[in-house]
Amino acid sequence: MSLRLGIDTGGTYTDAVLVDSETQVVVEKSKSLTTRHNLIEGIAASIGKTLGARNPADVSLVCLSTTLATNAIVESHGAKAAIVLVGYRPSQLLLANLDEAARDMPLIMVEGGHDAAGHQSCPLDLDTVVKQVQALGNGIAAVAISAMFSVRNPAHEVALRDKLREVTGLPVTCGYELSASLDAPRRALTALINARLIPLIKDLIVATRATMATHGIEAPLMVVRGDGTLVSSDFAEHSPVETILSGPAASVVGAQFLADLPEMLVSDVGGTTTDVAIIKNGEPLLSSEGASVNGWRTMVSAVKIDTHGLGGDSEIRYDREQRKFTFGPHKVMPLCVLASRYPKVLVELQAYIDEPWTKTNTARFIVLQAEPDESVRLTAQQRALINEVKNHPQSMQSVFAERHFSLAMKRLIEMGILTLAGFTPTDAAHVCGSQADWSPEASLMGATLLSRYSKFNLGESWPDAEAFSTSMLSQMSRQSAMCLMTAVINDANGVFGKPMHPRNRALLEDMFTSGEARADTDTWLGMSARLNVPVIGIGAPALSFYPPICDFMQAEIVVPEHAEVANAIGAVVGIVRQSAQITISPVSGNKRVLVHAPQEQREFDGLEPGAEWAIEVATELAVQKATDAGGTSIEIKIDRHDNAVEEGGQVTFFESVIVATATGRVA
Repeated sequence: MSLRLGIDTGGTYTDAVLVDSETQVVVEKSKSLTTRHNLIEGIAASIGKTLGARNPADVSLVCLSTTLATNAIVESHGAKAAIVLVGYRPSQLLLANLDEAARDMPLIMVEGGHDAAGHQSCPLDLDTVVKQVQALGNGIAAVAISAMFSVRNPAHEVALRDKLREVTGLPVTCGYELSASLDAPRRALTALINARLIPLIKDLIVATRATMATHGIEAPLMVVRGDGTLVSSDFAEHSPVETILSGPAASVVGAQFLADLPEMLVSDVGGTTTDVAIIKNGEPLLSSEGASVNGWRTMVSAVKIDTHGLGGDSEIRYDREQRKFTFGPHKVMPLCVLASRYPKVLVELQAYIDEPWTKTNTARFIVLQAEPDESVRLTAQQRALINEVKNHPQSMQSVFAERHFSLAMKRLIEMGILTLAGFTPTDAAHVCGSQADWSPEASLMGATLLSRYSKFNLGESWPDAEAFSTSMLSQMSRQSAMCLMTAVINDANGVFGKPMHPRNRALLEDMFTSGEARADTDTWLGMSARLNVPVIGIGAPALSFYPPICDFMQAEIVVPEHAEVANAIGAVVGIVRQSAQITISPVSGNKRVLVHAPQEQREFDGLEPGAEWAIEVATELAVQKATDAGGTSIEIKIDRHDNAVEEGGQVTFFESVIVATATGRVA
């Protein structure tokens, strides 16, 4: 039997599946908690559980999707990289947030580059750049290069790349290799992000290979790109920026595989977020503007995702001013998970239940997530708080009783040193019995404390903790329905993936009610909604939150078998797809054309012979890229767009763009 092993490292779980290569049937699956301090621990645990006693020689392919690149950008982590800008003006640093991205990074600006026709603007002072990079010594881990109009002529980027690799031994990223678009600042931003991610992704891939070797798995390792297609691990090592949104993209591919429908909404509910994507005509919508993460708009092709800060680990808190419970957007460790790791937490929760009053923070705990690095500078208050929780999680109520640690705690959470634990939708699911992975006793105590806190503060009251938890799950499903509605509305308005204006969302929330009339409501106007496309719910909490969405809107909700590991399935069923783009521009009074191929520029007497050569070169480049990415049995598709205007019998040619797309299977 030939098996394929898919692995997905998410914010909460690391999933793994084994899929029969011939029948495409899932033969084994498992979930392990993601170990944020060392991702490989979660990967090793998942591989071990999934492989079991099977012969590792049966595994013919391993595919990995990861949130590592995305999280590194969101959390402003990553290696230090020098950025070399050739032919740029200082004012261009203000575009695409390039100045912000390059802050604290060594920046070298040098004369050179080319014009729009690919002609050299001025010579490149190669030796000066090399000396400046060498002077940085061990202070950098990679170099990013972006030259003006390098997509029309990459000669200066290529010369710098080859020389810097030779004299420094560092990984070097060229902007023209990542995008064929003309937007120089965004191309520079993409190159810089790529350079900063190279050491991180390399470490993950090296560790994954080592884990495979430990289990005796000798198979190719592939990685999911942000558009859901696959690349070889070697390719991903050199172009890690391509793995931005790898995890969400894998979930979309997995949902499409499981549901096998041409039109659908895919809603991936995880621990931190709900990610909504749209499948039309059997293909996921891709972002035409490039993947955007944490405000950085890159030039990387990616699945278009509408992300909401709502997940199974979203903190549920009571808002005393509004007298209602809020969900997220911050993620915390569920109480059930906390108590499974630290059983003494149950004793503390019971002590708070035995008290006559429930205070604000009695069901919230501070947890040490990772020991701070010795090089990290901490204030005395920050160190005191770390020492307070070093050996065991502490209730915020007890910690804050003597000293006010709010600012210190906030900063340590941002640094990834501390995290919080509290009541979440995952806890509510444990109380109601729809989940039983961790400690339902801790969840029950948390529900008791929160429901009592609501009653003491003039909020809604419930007869018992189970009724409270049922109400919280209902609110979670209602908010999930809102996520779906806003995604569809934004798609209809051409702004899918962008946040709805707060005023519009508030109006929608005010009007959106259950289709069933409620006797206890004072709202005179209500709106019921109907989705005309199936919703495929995936992710570990989907079975708890998604079928009840039908209580709030008319919709076909499908939670397919294996929905909880759809991301890992998506990692292993993908294809390889690579593109090459070549631009043709007019020269010599519009009679001749210039073909801007990456390694050579060539003039032709007319568009058609130029286009013929451009198609030939683009095809060769696309096939080579797809082969390097691990593809076999490659098929080519050519797209050609001519920008020309005919007036009075005269044709004026402006530009032609040739795109060759190579698609292949994974061996």
